[in-house]
Amino acid sequence: MPDRTSPEAQAAPIAFSVILRGALPVTVVAGLVTAVVIALVSGLSAGVAALIGVVIAVVFFASGVLIVSRVVVDTSNPVLFMAVGMAVYLAQIIVMFGVLLVARQVQSFDSVAAGIAILVCVVVWQAAQMRAWRRARVPVYDAVAMPGESGTDETVARPAAGDDRGVR
Repeated sequence: MPDRTSPEAQAAPIAFSVILRGALPVTVVAGLVTAVVIALVSGLSAGVAALIGVVIAVVFFASGVLIVSRVVVDTSNPVLFMAVGMAVYLAQIIVMFGVLLVARQVQSFDSVAAGIAILVCVVVWQAAQMRAWRRARVPVYDAVAMPGESGTDETVARPAAGDDRGVR
């Protein structure tokens, strides 16, 4: 069981809330603008289908962030973090594809308009999530003590055997 009192565990919900606050509003606005443009170009039924696509995309991606934030308590374990993140993302894409396949069977549903709106939301969500993550200042490595701070040089990070980065 992960330690929920560690600084990494306490920082995880904050980092994920920063991502939601950074990506959700931008994606909703971009999706609504896309739905309005599609409605003006292709008609009201296409605009409604695009709006449904926006809702699908926002629900799927926001739920993914919430699921990862609940499952990964200790963000200091990058293997667990990436494994859960990739599994959730793969599941989201598969379910979204399934929803679109089912929606395409409905005669009055404009699947092209919904697909365009979902694509716009996916791209905007990913860009906004990346921007929010960078601004969250979440440390991705442990701070290393400089030589002389702790009295020994053993605390200084050294390249692993076979790692030639930084060696010229």
